[in-house]
Order: sequence, then structure tokens, then C-alpha cells
Amino acid sequence: MVSYGETELMSDECIAIITARGGSTRVPRKNVRPFCGRPMVAWPTRAACVSGLFSRVIISTDNEEIAAAAMQEGAERPYVRPPELADAHSTTTQVLRHDLAEIKSQTGRLPAFCCCLYGTSAMVTPKILTQALDMLRRPDIELVMAVIRYGHPIERALQFDATGKLRYRQPEFVPVRTQDIAPSYHDAGLLYFFNVRAFMEGDGTFLPLTKTAIEVSAREIVDIDTEEDWDMAETLAKQKGLA
Repeated sequence: MVSYGETELMSDECIAIITARGGSTRVPRKNVRPFCGRPMVAWPTRAACVSGLFSRVIISTDNEEIAAAAMQEGAERPYVRPPELADAHSTTTQVLRHDLAEIKSQTGRLPAFCCCLYGTSAMVTPKILTQALDMLRRPDIELVMAVIRYGHPIERALQFDATGKLRYRQPEFVPVRTQDIAPSYHDAGLLYFFNVRAFMEGDGTFLPLTKTAIEVSAREIVDIDTEEDWDMAETLAKQKGLA
């Protein structure tokens, strides 16, 4: 163990925190809605538990039904997420800082590494989690996330201006061949595996952390915000053999 202020960091301990609030509006009750025959939150919980990577798998929620579904898969609930961190405006990092503070208060120490999964991260697998932890152990990396490549160079994006006319956002890229433009990526929203010391000593966000990523296919990951997203995700899950 190494000293961290008044706290001790376990030198190689990993925990998983699954964040899932009960107030989803666009897809009501999506964290506990049956997905391929099991509550949605059961899938990331089971992946974390069977991976063998984590000393603790914690469900961070304000909702009893979500907590029960996750605990049935092996998670623990050592605290209840407060209402002020369970609304649509609460950020992931605000929730994580609260959760880690609770863990510190209860145990007197913090883990070296933490993996944040959403309750809707149904497509995460033990293989991806293991790959992410291996990458995080590099001394120059403080955060590993999952990303999806944009299908078209974002430098060639178009926007409507105030008069309704269509313009290139970066017209200097119009003459550049698309194959000569470096690919860009966006957050897949699948996982955030991070160095706890770097996170807690930072500004409260993931922005200052040195990052790398696992690239996943857009055909494998769906951000579920609508009923159409749900149907697509369930189809993909069945194709991957989750059902």
C-alpha cells in the first residue's frame, strides 16, 4: 500500500462501480427492463463479476429495483446514491467522486484502479475489461475508455448558418482527400477504467487524465436513448449470442 494523504491506496486493487439511476425518462426503467431475457443492469454486473479482475463490484444507484437486480448477479450496495446525484443533470464523474469518498469513509482506503460501467453497458465483456486493465497498467496511462470511429471525416462536416445556408465547418479540408485525413473517434459510453490517484487529485473530471482507448465497432455498441435504439441493441446482442 502507498500513502495518499490520510488514505491508503491498495497498490494493485481494482474495483468496479456500476452506475444506474432510476429516473430514466426517454426509455422508462431501462436499467431493469428485460433485455434478452434478463434485466439490463444484470449484463454489465455479471461481466464484471465473472471477469475475476475486481475485489468488489458495487452498484451505485438510488433505486431499490436496480439494486436488487444487480445484487442478484453478485454486486454489493454499500451505500445509497443521494437524490441530488440521481437526476438527469448529474455527471458520471460527480457520481464517481461521491462513490469513492464513500468507499474511503467506510474502509479508510481507496483502490488503485476503478472501472466505471453504466447499467446499460450490456455489450461489455470480461475480455474487453481485461484488455482495458492491461492498457491501464502502463505507467503513462491514467484512463482507458472505449471509442467508435466516425464513419466520415469530421473535418468535412457541414452546418447550417443563421440564414439557413449550408456551409463547411472547416472549408480548408474540402480539397483534401478523405483518405488523407486522420480518423476521428467518439466516446462509445461503454466503460471508463481509471487510475484512482490521478482522478482524485485532478479537477473532478476525466479531462486532464492521459488517455488511451479500445476501438469498438459501431455495429456492436448502441447508446440506448430511444425505443428504436433498444430494438437495435437487442438485435445486436442476439447476434453476439447474449440471448
